[in-house]
Amino acid sequence: MWRREFANDVVGESPALFTALDTVRRAAPTDFSILIAGETGTGKELLARAVHRASARRKNAFIAVNCAAIPDTLLETELFGHVRGAFTGASAPRSGRFAAANGGTLFLDEVGDLPLSAQAKLLRVLEHGVVCPLGSDTELPVDVRIVCATHRDLEDMVAKGTFRGDLYYRLAVVPVELPALRDRGDDLDLLADAAVAGANKKTGLHVSGIDASGREALRAYAWPGNVRELTHRIERAVVLAGAGELTARELRMSTGRAANGTPPRPFPALVPPPVEATPTETPIPSGVTVNHTLDLRTALEHLEKRLIEEALQRAQGNRTEAAALLGLNRTTLVEKLRKYAG
Repeated sequence: MWRREFANDVVGESPALFTALDTVRRAAPTDFSILIAGETGTGKELLARAVHRASARRKNAFIAVNCAAIPDTLLETELFGHVRGAFTGASAPRSGRFAAANGGTLFLDEVGDLPLSAQAKLLRVLEHGVVCPLGSDTELPVDVRIVCATHRDLEDMVAKGTFRGDLYYRLAVVPVELPALRDRGDDLDLLADAAVAGANKKTGLHVSGIDASGREALRAYAWPGNVRELTHRIERAVVLAGAGELTARELRMSTGRAANGTPPRPFPALVPPPVEATPTETPIPSGVTVNHTLDLRTALEHLEKRLIEEALQRAQGNRTEAAALLGLNRTTLVEKLRKYAG
């Protein structure tokens, strides 16, 4: 009953998911801060919205902020606001996200990406219920319930000094662990079917489902991007197929397992066109031109650029999520983007 009313968009029946939902059900009516931990793409915002819908604040605003998507130089004014003249270009005052969420819920996604300066200000808001806009000496009262999410190990960050311990304990009054897709058993089939139905509704198409080869391939893959990656892959397959059942080929997934038992990788989203060999040119990846010899460094850079583009496409432009898919730090990905942009 509770789930149908407040969390009907959370799909799955696995024990690990039920544990997370039960914690949310118990904590939602309180005003305690909740910290939702889980890998990128597991659906942490869906759980945060369920908290808000099941709380006494449901009639007021739910404001979501992706801390990783806002430059450090703008984050404080985005959260706490600023007064006119606080910095060059501040021609008018701005209230900030805390003021917008007054009386409601503020969801801080990827809270582990907050710089230490913003962490100190956030701690003061939690302790005293006031915000001080940038450039002002006046503190303004706010009544906000905080729900946070992170894919990082905040306890490890506290030990390393990159996240304030006092803030961590304020945020993690009620910790919730959202499981990765690979740990959710038969939920994969339920989520895949829901994604097909959702894509049909969005597009007006009539894909009937996923055939046996498609389901086998979906189960064999590790899904580093979790539910978000699964949903995007199925949406793309629905658009390209248009009707009938989705096969492994239409999902761009390989079937079976490799000889070493590792899960197969999906077919790449972009396959370079074949390059015909000539007497004076070696067959090479599309976009790389050399004579007689293979320029390995150029070919590897070309491949790296394509993989970065694919990761950004899957993550809908979110650099933190794209970096996680690639197994890189966000700063490393940013440097590579600057390199290829130049």
